[in-house]
Amino acid sequence: MIETWEKVLDPNFINAELIGGVGAERVVTIEDIDFKEAYDQRSNSRSMKQSLFFKECKPLVLNKTNTKTLIRLFGTDGSNPQACVGKKIMLYVAAVKVAGKPTTGIRIRECIECDDCGGIVKPVPPRSASELVEISRRNTGRTLCLACMKKAKEKMDKEGSASGK
Repeated sequence: MIETWEKVLDPNFINAELIGGVGAERVVTIEDIDFKEAYDQRSNSRSMKQSLFFKECKPLVLNKTNTKTLIRLFGTDGSNPQACVGKKIMLYVAAVKVAGKPTTGIRIRECIECDDCGGIVKPVPPRSASELVEISRRNTGRTLCLACMKKAKEKMDKEGSASGK
């Protein structure tokens, strides 16, 4: 039996419901990575959990999946967790399974800013944000979101047709 709602949603941490439904996103800046006391469902008690602290919102308890993503994004050897401090990341809500049951969870992905509009370069399936950035850098020499890439292409096409007259 659940004695308190805190055991379902710890009010000291961000959770998927605070971000929104599946697919909802939030850009955050990592302020620190440290331990914080949290409710542990397995032991039905409070314990210290590795957590990611943000400037914009409550901290996130780090699970293995999100820890592996941070290592991939900010350090290949994983020896310096503080390498992620000051970096922007995208938190997004994903459909996940916990103990074989469907639920929602927070996942982390890279946050890349567009050089032209300052917006976030978002993935456009089947391309990831990193793939879109690679394409924009190859074609324009700049990091651009999809909308700015389209504008740059239109401008290049217009200039090309004007010079060909």
